[in-house]
Formats: sequence, C-alpha cells, structure tokens
Amino acid sequence: MTKATPRRRRWRIGELADATGVTVRTLHHYEHTGLLAASERTDGGHRMYDRESVQRVHQILALRELGFSLHEIRKAMEGRTSLTDLLRSHLSRIELQVTRATLLRDRLRNMTTDSDVQVSVDELPATLDAMSRVEKRAQPHRCTCKLAAEREERWRRIRDELRDCMDRGEHPSSERTRAVALEARLLFSEIAGVDSTVSTILKVLARLSAPRSLAGWDPNLMQYLDLALAALENQPH
Repeated sequence: MTKATPRRRRWRIGELADATGVTVRTLHHYEHTGLLAASERTDGGHRMYDRESVQRVHQILALRELGFSLHEIRKAMEGRTSLTDLLRSHLSRIELQVTRATLLRDRLRNMTTDSDVQVSVDELPATLDAMSRVEKRAQPHRCTCKLAAEREERWRRIRDELRDCMDRGEHPSSERTRAVALEARLLFSEIAGVDSTVSTILKVLARLSAPRSLAGWDPNLMQYLDLALAALENQPH
C-alpha cells in the first residue's frame, strides 16, 4: 500500500504575520511591492503561504534591519543586483553617515558644553556657519558674510511658514508642512553636512531653551518641525 504524501504546512496571512512578527498590513505592503506572493488561494479566495514564504519574510526583515530600502531588497531578491554589491554600496553610505554623525556630535558638544557659547534657535544657522569656518580654517579664506546672512533669512522664512502651518492646524505630515521641513533639512545639509540629523539639534535646543521663546522659536514649534522631519523620513522609498 502506497503511503499518502503528507500535505505541506500552509499559513493564512494572519498566521504568517504571527509567525514572522510583522503586521498583516506590512505583509500586504510586501505583496503590493512585489516582494511577497501567496503560494496559493483557497476556494474562498483567501491567501495561503508556505514555508518558503515564511523564509522570504525573514530574509526581507533581515535586510531591512541592515537599513536597505524595499526597492533595493527586491532588486537583490530578483537577482538584478548582487547582494555583495548591495552591501558594499550600503557600507559606503553608512561610513558617510558615521562621518557626518561624528561631526554633528562634536558640534553639539561645542554648543552645549562651552559655557561661553550661548546659542538660540534663531541664531543656529549662523552658529553652524561659524563652526564650519573654524573647521575649514586651513583652507584659503573667503568672505562668507553675505552667505551667512542669506541663510539666516531663509531660516526666518522657514520659521514663519512653519508657524503658519501649525497655527492653521495642519498635520506635521501634510504636504505643505513636509515641504517646509525639506527646506529646513536642505539648509542644514548645506551648512553642517547633515541631513535629517538636524532633528537631534532641535531636540537638544528645545531642552536648553524651554520654556523661553527665542525669536519665535518656542519648544512647540521645534517639536512641530521635528515631527515634520520624521514624516519626511517615513515617506515610502
């Protein structure tokens, strides 16, 4: 008598979510982006997943933990790029981020530990400009007064438009507010060589300045910008 072949284990989407530690919504998103596909469907149209699906989700999560975008993960899984090349490229980005984070740490330390340095939020672009000039003192000197003044004016415009967004009750992730946050991020990237890590500066200054209002920059407005910067980071890749 021939032995019956045991049926392979199948998972419904909720069971797959429980087995992998992600939400059903995340699994739907993986399917929408082409990273995951149901192995079969029941007569009632329910998605069913097999052991390879579980393994694939764990692979996606491992690569996400390393900081890869879903687009990059899909390219690697589809064989359009080698994982080694992807890792090398990502390593270069991480090394750049480490360099920038180290620079930011040193600037924050100078701004918060030197008793002779008094920083207000409104003066922050000029302060970072001054730090940049000190760091580049070995380079040929050139006047940056006009550039610093232009950046201060841009910072004031960002403040005023952001205040208007907040007063109108716009959500920090609204299109207009994110556009203002992007301008702030670009400005700090120009000055300090940092990207969204400007959020760290805002958090430090919020603690230092509260509860005072510094030329229109109060803790509520700084928190609003911080949330808008986070919304920029959370945009789908």
